[in-house]
Amino acid sequence: MIRGTWWFTLGASAWLGLVTPAGCGQSSTHDAGPSSDSGSDVGSSSGAGSDSGRDATSDSSGDARNDSGGDARGDSAGDSSAPPPTVPGFYVSPTGDDKNPGTIALPFLTLPKAQSAMQGSASIKTTYLRAGTYALSAATGTSNCDGGMGSTAINLGSADSGETWSYYPPDGFGSAVIDGGSTSSTTGVACAFAANAASNLTFIGLEFQHLQYSAIYVNSSPNLTVSDNTIHDLTVGIFNIGGVAIHSSSGVTVKNNYIHDVAYVGVGAWGGGMSNTTISGNVILNSCTAASAPGGNDQDGGDCGAIYMWDESHVSTNGIVINNYIRDVNVSSSGEGDYSGCCATGIYLDDGMSNVTVSGNVVTGIKSQCFVIHGGNNDTYTGNLCDLDDSTAQRIMTYQSDSLMLAMSGNSVENNIIVAGSASPGTGYSDGSTPTAPTIKNNAYYNYVGSAVDSSGSNGSDANPTYEDPSISCWDPTIAGSSPAYAAPVSFPKLVGGWGPPGFVMPQTGTPPSWPHGC
Repeated sequence: MIRGTWWFTLGASAWLGLVTPAGCGQSSTHDAGPSSDSGSDVGSSSGAGSDSGRDATSDSSGDARNDSGGDARGDSAGDSSAPPPTVPGFYVSPTGDDKNPGTIALPFLTLPKAQSAMQGSASIKTTYLRAGTYALSAATGTSNCDGGMGSTAINLGSADSGETWSYYPPDGFGSAVIDGGSTSSTTGVACAFAANAASNLTFIGLEFQHLQYSAIYVNSSPNLTVSDNTIHDLTVGIFNIGGVAIHSSSGVTVKNNYIHDVAYVGVGAWGGGMSNTTISGNVILNSCTAASAPGGNDQDGGDCGAIYMWDESHVSTNGIVINNYIRDVNVSSSGEGDYSGCCATGIYLDDGMSNVTVSGNVVTGIKSQCFVIHGGNNDTYTGNLCDLDDSTAQRIMTYQSDSLMLAMSGNSVENNIIVAGSASPGTGYSDGSTPTAPTIKNNAYYNYVGSAVDSSGSNGSDANPTYEDPSISCWDPTIAGSSPAYAAPVSFPKLVGGWGPPGFVMPQTGTPPSWPHGC
């Protein structure tokens, strides 16, 4: 994490795939699940209720809600027309019984019973959670959550490798709600699932709420997939945790999740051995909500990122952070963070994190800055939309050396759009004792209400800035086909969109974007 003593203010799823973005006010779409199998025997569950899902209105919590109060989803819970799963599995239901055989007609009651059944089966490694709420309790014995610092409901080890924990497709995405019972930093379960040395795990289409630390926490557990889940209302802000917390695990994919109202990071990755990590298509709203601590202690929301990656070994390769939507980071500090203007960050590459490509992301709302490179090499930020909102308090990027004293070579910031919505030009690119300046060029800048956005920095300014209106509209931004940003030298790539789980509707809550957002 960036320490106050070094701070300078110089200048500023296995089943699913993305498709084209939806228009403003429409739900985003992608493949909604496995294909149907006419030979499957599908039964209904009394736990499945109706959820209209698509015509969503917003509320102050950040959820996109429908009339019944549920999250915005693409499938109606209990929709018998939805395709049944094609992969054999065990079933659990809030109305089940652990004495049952775990079939769709006679499901288990608890998640631990389903885990035991998968461990004991040579062929069935999938559990489908029927609609309803599953209240968690802490497991006995050693916890895999944050090295035993927090409690866990389901501890996963090598015997659980290859397991899939899934929503039941006919019930709809987010129809199975896993509740940790945490209403404060001292109550409830810390981690819903915590894995150590378990490979090829998949979590898809579930909703996690009211946990202290993390919905899913893994250590040394390669080839994890976390897709199309909703994670919200996490209550503790300390280092190493987050909605999805990845430690020393390679080949991880975290995609199309909706994460909101979390005390620390939305998606975080720590330690070496994280090569081939992909974080894509996620929506992260109102992250790092834990109160900031002036001076910084790495245990709060003021030195925190909606997406955060950390690797002091600096050996991980092929990190990809692409097409995520981020709004509002540590709102309570109004962008001040821990260090009088740092470090509540949209996308934060910390302490040697190297070889990461950050592209096609949208970062907007309250925060200290859109981006950070702290000590790493070969990090690329390209094709992103950075909204400074209040450019008086926010900078584009902090670029700073750390105790590893790497050369910080090969870093670049190119072909991005940076907009602002206040009279100040901002403070541009803020540098702190870096040995090598990043390449900064061919970015577009536009302030909707004041002076031109500052494109300079004390150790690296934009070599070829363009000042032009990029023609953006809507809360989930659409860039007009006639936008000058598509032309050289900016050559901005089109935003992919399709954020969040299938049918997701972007909530119009929190801090509005600086660009015109009526559609």
